[in-house]
Amino acid sequence: MMYESGIGGVKEFNFDLKDPKFYDEEAIWEEAKRVYSKCKDCRMCVGFCPSFPSLFDAVDAKDDDIEKLTKEELAKPLELCFHCKQCYFRCPYTPPHEWKIDFPHLSLRYKAWKFKNKGAKLTDKLMVNTDLNGKLNVGPQAHILNALMNTKPVRVILENFMGVDQRAKLPQFNTESFPSWFKKNKRPVKGENGKVVLFSTCLLNYNFLQKGIALTRVLEKNDVYVELPETQECCGIPYFDLGDIDSAAQKAKRNVRNLKPYVDAGFDIIVPIPTCALQLKYEYPLLLPDEPDAKAVAEKVYDVHEYLWKLNEEGKFNKDFKVSMGNIAYHIPCHLKSLNVGYKGVALLRLIPETKVRIVDRCSGHDGTFGVKKETFDYAFKVGSRLFDDLKAQEADLYVSDCPLASHMIELGTGKQPLHPLEVLYRAYGGD
Repeated sequence: MMYESGIGGVKEFNFDLKDPKFYDEEAIWEEAKRVYSKCKDCRMCVGFCPSFPSLFDAVDAKDDDIEKLTKEELAKPLELCFHCKQCYFRCPYTPPHEWKIDFPHLSLRYKAWKFKNKGAKLTDKLMVNTDLNGKLNVGPQAHILNALMNTKPVRVILENFMGVDQRAKLPQFNTESFPSWFKKNKRPVKGENGKVVLFSTCLLNYNFLQKGIALTRVLEKNDVYVELPETQECCGIPYFDLGDIDSAAQKAKRNVRNLKPYVDAGFDIIVPIPTCALQLKYEYPLLLPDEPDAKAVAEKVYDVHEYLWKLNEEGKFNKDFKVSMGNIAYHIPCHLKSLNVGYKGVALLRLIPETKVRIVDRCSGHDGTFGVKKETFDYAFKVGSRLFDDLKAQEADLYVSDCPLASHMIELGTGKQPLHPLEVLYRAYGGD
């Protein structure tokens, strides 16, 4: 049985942007060979993602000789990595072990070299620019855009010109941005249980307004004072898919600049999406190694359920639930495990009377653009297939996941749309 504690988690990293050989091609291939020589003998990660079967098949075909691998065979496992980080936090040889195995950051380094030397397609650059896409498409026109995006002719165009697989489920755009809704609808609270600044993420801002509403109301119910900065950008992790380190670092720099005054004023930073929390907490100090403010911001970052559970441990969490939520099958996203804060959303839902929660620990395979691109959709769906089977076997009343994009893949595989834990808490409180 799996409880609410985390397993594995963040240790140290093997990623140094200041290394003079960071972008050196031969140094990257040599590092890949070094890492692969350890991985091929261990093989614990074979079931995590497409990267490792690709590596092991190539090695087996070359009589277990890493030196015989071509550059294409060396590159393919790094291309297929979608940064779920499961190999990292399960691996016994990550830093500070002397072998310093850090496969996800090796993949990122390779993609950074590739982007620097070969660039990326314009369509790929547009796909990861969530701020631009959101600002252009959010508003009253979203009703029409959302309807059009689900028509066959538009999906054919998206597949042929943008590389977006026709089968993929795409996020719908909000008819009103979350910051706009928040400004008009937030309610006054005393704030006796804390004051937080909300890093709401581009997903809530532009695509999942209901989750933002639930987040706001749950925090208000727990007498937490919330501020939402007018200036906030994507956390930058979509740019990792391209290897566009410079753009990711610029996003980090601007978000740190906007959040640091709140930290100085005694605010905590809460994040409702594990992927974005992981980016702020662990990637920002790596992307901005010479900026102490990045570390200061990172140290104040909380996953939203981690923060609420802290209130519970202090006897401050509101347990005035009105509605039981039945049997819940709770999908644990990979990046939540990598945060190493435990499964506090599970623990919170178990406080709801007459509500049972069972954890399903499988990867959805989505991971940003990996789950929507035509070239990788089949890989992603295959990874998620075991999760879909496990969820359906639960015969649950509700599916729940912290990750909205993983929820899209779950809906494709099961026909059932998951809720965010905050939406479940909001319903249990009785809504408005």
